Amino acid sequence: MAGLIERNKKWVAVMRTPDGREIRRSTKIPVLPVSLKPKESLQKAASQNKTHARLLADELEKLLRGESPDYKLVESLLGSQGLRFFAEQSGTVSTQMRPYLESWLKSRANRIGAIERDGKAVKQFLAFLGKQDGMELTRVTTYHARAFMEKELERVASGTVKRYLTSLSCAFNRAVEKKLIFSNPFKGILPSTLEQKDKQERKAFTMDEVKQLLKIMPDEWPDMIRVCLYTGGQRLGDVAKLTWAQIDLEDGRLRMTTQKSKLSMNKPIIKPLERVLQRRKEVSISKYVFPIAAMKHSQGGGKSSKLSLEFTNLLEEHGFISKSKKQKGDRRELAEKSFHSLRATAVTVLRLAGVPADLCRFIVGHDSEEIEKVYFRPQDEEVNKAVGFLAQGLEEDL
Repeated sequence: MAGLIERNKKWVAVMRTPDGREIRRSTKIPVLPVSLKPKESLQKAASQNKTHARLLADELEKLLRGESPDYKLVESLLGSQGLRFFAEQSGTVSTQMRPYLESWLKSRANRIGAIERDGKAVKQFLAFLGKQDGMELTRVTTYHARAFMEKELERVASGTVKRYLTSLSCAFNRAVEKKLIFSNPFKGILPSTLEQKDKQERKAFTMDEVKQLLKIMPDEWPDMIRVCLYTGGQRLGDVAKLTWAQIDLEDGRLRMTTQKSKLSMNKPIIKPLERVLQRRKEVSISKYVFPIAAMKHSQGGGKSSKLSLEFTNLLEEHGFISKSKKQKGDRRELAEKSFHSLRATAVTVLRLAGVPADLCRFIVGHDSEEIEKVYFRPQDEEVNKAVGFLAQGLEEDL
């Protein structure tokens, strides 16, 4: 049985490991009560505190021996907030929802973007559970997972809901690995095609529209559009973060690892792209090809949302698109065209020019298991010729 000692006006559990080492853990229960109930004596309240501290000490000792504690008892003594403290003191993982998910989030603190992405998913799921956020992990079923999904689909876009579900599935997979639960209630729970009725497809820019954009867009935008198209429709973030270290103008190569899919690409530089890069290199004072865009990307927390909104506002300002409207919940209607539409433009031009599907996917950088299976590796001449169709559409010579 664990012992008790007083330290800093709190009861502290004193325990021994199987090899005889002494371990001390605070119970967080004060020796003397902070307040008294009506007609309650100080002596009686202090005695009750000591009794509660001894009960908690026994539960801490169970954890030390590798046994499962009585979390309901812990919650009745410390409250739901105290459960988190108990888990931290014990150094073990709680099997109750809130402390477990909060502990899981802490374990992902060093993953880029994980805290923001996973943190929002955990926050929304705990809010969905409400007063049941302290329930045992074993009580969570596919019913809870699906009900959560359906509620969130009413509030935010299906793509956001899918990210929430992916994060939560990861959290419960970890619980399965730790043998806290037998199965993952979020496994396979994703919005169906019918449930993704909010999904919007952005249109491609025509080549005439691209020509107009090159004339009216301010600052770095015209050259960013050119680089995007002349590299096969690369995403805004990858263009904004492009550095001179990725570019070898002598050998005519451009190296890029896409931010979204982590796909490594080593592209040949076609003549129109070379001219753009040479022009920018002559006046460059930064390691970035587009220093202003790179700064805004960094200010946006390594995300393209700030830049994307700026581009969309410019499209609205010049009449390319109508102003977006707020939809139900926290949704906003997607603009019919955005910088990402240039990716669709690249695909459309390449396919209309008769470029084979595999070569098109290779140039644009779409994920494809089929490409991996057949080890599709086109020659530079083929890539140059295909990407040349994009330059021809803008009436620029190779």
